[in-house]
Amino acid sequence: MLPFRHLSFAFLLAIGCLAGASLHAQSGMEWTDFKRKLEPYFADELLDDVKNALPQGAQYRIWGWDVGDLSGDSYYDVALSVQTLGTRKQEMTVYLFIDNEGYLTNIAKLPLAYVDLPLEIGVVIKNNACYVTQKRRSESWTIKGYQFRDGSLVLLDEFVSDKLEQFGHEGYRNYHSLESRERYLSPKGEMEFSADYLTLPCYSRGRQVFAGYVADVNVNTTEHVDEGAFYWTGPTDGSFTAKAVYDDEYLYYLVNVRDSNVITGWCDTCTADRFDIWLDVTPPEDNNSRFITGMSRRKPEFRTTSDSGLFAFSIKIGDFEDIRPSVKVKTTDDLDPEQEAAIQKLRVLTSLRSDGYVIKVRIPFNLLGYDRAPIDEKQLTELGCTLAMYDVDNEFRPEETTRIATSPIDVLNPATYGAIRFIPDGLWYGQTDNIFTDAVMNYLQELGF
Repeated sequence: MLPFRHLSFAFLLAIGCLAGASLHAQSGMEWTDFKRKLEPYFADELLDDVKNALPQGAQYRIWGWDVGDLSGDSYYDVALSVQTLGTRKQEMTVYLFIDNEGYLTNIAKLPLAYVDLPLEIGVVIKNNACYVTQKRRSESWTIKGYQFRDGSLVLLDEFVSDKLEQFGHEGYRNYHSLESRERYLSPKGEMEFSADYLTLPCYSRGRQVFAGYVADVNVNTTEHVDEGAFYWTGPTDGSFTAKAVYDDEYLYYLVNVRDSNVITGWCDTCTADRFDIWLDVTPPEDNNSRFITGMSRRKPEFRTTSDSGLFAFSIKIGDFEDIRPSVKVKTTDDLDPEQEAAIQKLRVLTSLRSDGYVIKVRIPFNLLGYDRAPIDEKQLTELGCTLAMYDVDNEFRPEETTRIATSPIDVLNPATYGAIRFIPDGLWYGQTDNIFTDAVMNYLQELGF
């Protein structure tokens, strides 16, 4: 699928509200008119499947629709936005249908409120995904991309556009690649601030993460190489995947590093591969953005410097035999006695693999200034976090080191950090809905469970 960040928001907004044949339906269509639009794509039996899934015994209008391949099986699927008449709700329902073994099966009904006009809810099928546009309020829009895979409707990505005073804001999250982006534009449309980074979901230790949700961040493309790109030949040369989990006392990282030539170093000061973890443990301000500290003369103040809350954990991997791995802690804070004592609970383990090595790290929350994991039971908590490997292929040429990281970080600028999101039990990073869940539950109930 073409990454959402490569698509123009204005283009998606236009096709979302006025996609394809919906240009002909700006006053809403009854079923008879809509059926004629679909007849070039579907047999009558399939059209009956759609009609039977729409509101029965009530009048409705179809305002937007699109035909395309939503499930990736090369067969036509259909999405439409429907308004049920005779209610006081300013609400549309987006229906998604896929061709499933000769039937058009309804896999989702998404109720969405509109502000002024039904056309504010739009659908378009593109690149094996359905993008649903919604106006949430004046100058505030959301576009969500959905895809059907392995029996589940998965939220792929989400784009938001809104205003902060006179400044435009654009935000993007990809729940599959874990890419994230923030943009703030001046009233003249000039870029005032931008950040591109990866978000690392952090679930509780032992929690099962189901298919459709992504828990591991993959750092393996040229966009992730922010230093020494000339010496980087590809993912087998240097790349990594990482996972984070938490319990009440500790934050854990598991990192699988791919490295074609592991350099361990002969001595403490010798050039060698290493791995760094940077954390910005300052919680977001009331505006729930870790990038903005407040407003000054109706202009956002961006958090580009900090004299507290920044931690760096620099890991030497050892030689996997005689020299044990070690970790050095640096911070902007003056540590209190409890934090000093917590350093003794810091642990790091490494092991060699055929294509690289593995790093396991345990960081006490006490060391970071928290009594326990920073969990809000009602929402996800985001802190700054960047992971980076330093890949040395020639120990006699330290200037040829490559850095592969989850964000292009300037260590004293918290706005350049990537993100870690702490997810309480019961919530997820992303969304997935299995279309067979209700059928399975009913079957289990019939069996007496």
